[in-house]
Amino acid sequence: MKWIRALLVTAFTLALVYVLNRTHGIIPALGPLLSPYEGFWRHETDPDFRSAELSLGGLQQPVQVRFDSLRVPHIFAQNDHDLYFAQGYLTARDRLWQMEFMTRAAAGRLSEVIGAQTLEMDRYQRRMGMVVSAKASLQRIQADPQSRAVMEAYTAGVNAYIDQLSPRDYPFEYKVLHYAPERWSGLKIALLLKMLAFDMTGYSDDLRMTNTLRKFGAAVVKDLFPHYPFREEPIVPAGTGAAFTPLPVPPTPAQYLAGAAAHALERQKPENLGSNNWAVAGSKTASGYPLLASDPHLGLSLPSIWHVVQLHAPGINSYGVIIPGPRAWALVLTET
Repeated sequence: MKWIRALLVTAFTLALVYVLNRTHGIIPALGPLLSPYEGFWRHETDPDFRSAELSLGGLQQPVQVRFDSLRVPHIFAQNDHDLYFAQGYLTARDRLWQMEFMTRAAAGRLSEVIGAQTLEMDRYQRRMGMVVSAKASLQRIQADPQSRAVMEAYTAGVNAYIDQLSPRDYPFEYKVLHYAPERWSGLKIALLLKMLAFDMTGYSDDLRMTNTLRKFGAAVVKDLFPHYPFREEPIVPAGTGAAFTPLPVPPTPAQYLAGAAAHALERQKPENLGSNNWAVAGSKTASGYPLLASDPHLGLSLPSIWHVVQLHAPGINSYGVIIPGPRAWALVLTET
């Protein structure tokens, strides 16, 4: 009898350990999440935002970091490598999960950590060839020595932060989804750049215009939208021949509608998506220096799409925002 009880208790314990260490749909693995040693209790306090000198393997010279009252990092380095290395490190410290999660979304890999509910999104990303396109862009970026050096320094900084993490130090979101962060790479940077481009341009008015044509007829559409589209030019050098065979346009609205029905994931462009830029000549400013202003019209998100930072090194003094992850894409607010 005692052996039977012992076996039952052992089996129950093993089953409980197994259940608590696995995710079940949207329910996270409760064992690691509730662990007092590695769980969410570790996030009771904020990270240390005291200004200090960074001492990290991979830095060539000392780097000073100052945090203002809004916790914005101001990085002062003595060379470009250390500047972007420190930026990668601090951006990962603030936004690591956001950075990696966006690359998974771009590459069609969300289902690896979320489950079946994101399969259609992943399939859509893969059908578009996002990874193939990102690899081609990465080759072009790395062909430029300066861009390659910046990318490698930034990537090394991100990985320096990841390498010092143990499971108990993982950002809270990793513990909820029960997975570990991957090392950063140039491909992830290219994927985020592609995702940004898709967010800005991956829309179509075809379905909307087709419905308008079907409801009001060709005469009304022609009157409301004369010469539509007014002007469309691909972003390729003038005189470049097409390296593909264009698909024929269906001759009738009914045939066009049949084709449009196959594109159920077609995205309609939101209002006011885009950016405006203004340049003011020095002759019209109080300082005598020219000014460049940018007004980004991007959707709100949580965490924010922007990460504010100041970068200072010999020949560089910029203060503005970046999208966490792709150091190569930045919106500079002020620069001298």
